[in-house]
Amino acid sequence: MRCQPCDDVGWVCENHPDRPWLGERACNCGGAGMPCPTCNCPAEGETPRMPDGFRVEVDKNGWRN
Repeated sequence: MRCQPCDDVGWVCENHPDRPWLGERACNCGGAGMPCPTCNCPAEGETPRMPDGFRVEVDKNGWRN
């Protein structure tokens, strides 16, 4: 079963939370992504599931995403 708002990506468009942030049906409005309120709601103190391929880069100025 697929999560309807995010198509199982785990992330939706912040401006249009009924559209996936990534994938075939991704919203192209340019808005930021946010965790899907239906399937990517971590417990308090935990972080949401990140999209496939997401990497945090650290350099002399600190972390970047």
